[in-house]
Amino acid sequence: MTKKSPGERYEKQVKCADLFPRTQWPFRSEHEVVLVVAQANEIRNCTVCCENFIKGFHMPRFWWTDTYKRMNGYFGSESSRNSEGIVENCSTWSRALVKQFNTSSKFEGDSNINYRWLKYNLFTRWTSPGKIMILVFDPVESIQERLCTILMQNLDEMELEDPYWPYAHILEDIVSLQGTSVWGLRNLVRTIELSPTRDHRNLREKPKHNYSRLHDIARHAIHVSETLDLSLKLFESVLQGHEQLVAGLQRGLTIEKPLEFQQAYQNTHSRLAFFSNALSSLRCRSTSNHQRLSNEIQLRFHTDSQYDSQVSVEISHSAKSDSASMRWISVVSLVFLPANLVSAFFSTIFFDASDGSMSVSKDLWIFWVALVIVIVVTMVFWFCLPRVFPQDRRQRMKPTTSKEQERSLRSLARLFKREDNPLALETYP
Repeated sequence: MTKKSPGERYEKQVKCADLFPRTQWPFRSEHEVVLVVAQANEIRNCTVCCENFIKGFHMPRFWWTDTYKRMNGYFGSESSRNSEGIVENCSTWSRALVKQFNTSSKFEGDSNINYRWLKYNLFTRWTSPGKIMILVFDPVESIQERLCTILMQNLDEMELEDPYWPYAHILEDIVSLQGTSVWGLRNLVRTIELSPTRDHRNLREKPKHNYSRLHDIARHAIHVSETLDLSLKLFESVLQGHEQLVAGLQRGLTIEKPLEFQQAYQNTHSRLAFFSNALSSLRCRSTSNHQRLSNEIQLRFHTDSQYDSQVSVEISHSAKSDSASMRWISVVSLVFLPANLVSAFFSTIFFDASDGSMSVSKDLWIFWVALVIVIVVTMVFWFCLPRVFPQDRRQRMKPTTSKEQERSLRSLARLFKREDNPLALETYP
């Protein structure tokens, strides 16, 4: 817990029971700003502590339910007025998430992307005149230090009269962190765009793209866009709530310094509007990053498909050339086959030319009978074999698996002397 009064600032660790001796303001009157860091999960497990927070800090009971615990962003407020319509106290609660990530590598192939979630879970209780208590729940160490710095230093006395003055600093910090996330994502996308494997025309081998890393970056881009959308809605709700509250606060301004307080309200509102506009600019940049990343992923898919198509075309050309060669071999075979048949037929023992004249044996009919029998047996065996062994036929008709197809393509590549361009059937994530 950090306290700040007009002349001092000090920090102190206290127990929940010390904050609730009564339901009134639990700090001395000279304390203007109180920053309390608490663990919401531990308080939820303690029924007494949860009730003390609800009663002591006038927190809404629904805030402690699991429904709002799981939300990624929201903003709410409520205030009470006296009989004259002047705002006496105002409570606000807000939640925002920021995803920060970085990579130590400048190359597309490395997948070392580290990230972390930063959470802003705040509740403020402002009491007239100018006293405010800020509860910060479950912050990481870096966020806790940042909030202590921006909320407890360089405070303006006039600024404290505006219940929304903490949001002028908190929204600035959220914009800064979101900007770091958006531009960090842009650097990752730019690294992919400048990758040497992006253009396949100068590559001799098929590029090996890390699709898993590309889709991880796309997942980060989706989360960044989601948190930006929720932060934008939070900023708009803060602006709307501030506009409604200022009208009630101005009724209670003193006659001595009305212009100074009005200037403080206007300055706070102007800052809130500016940070909302700045976050809209980051949202446009995030959308651009997401579209550029999607374009790069599609480009790599098409590059791989085009490369495989080129290899298939080259294989078909080689097969066509081999087919032409086989036709010439068939023509040569047809030319010499009749001559071989005639010479083989007349060289049998059924013909005799030893005495200078050709004589035919009377047993030539044996040759024709044997020839016909062999042809008939061969044809019968050829047509009956699939019926006798149908399993072999089904096995031959069974489609080949992807691994068998891959081995066949690799064999064809080696056959056509394409060892420098092996076919790799890559499975896309």
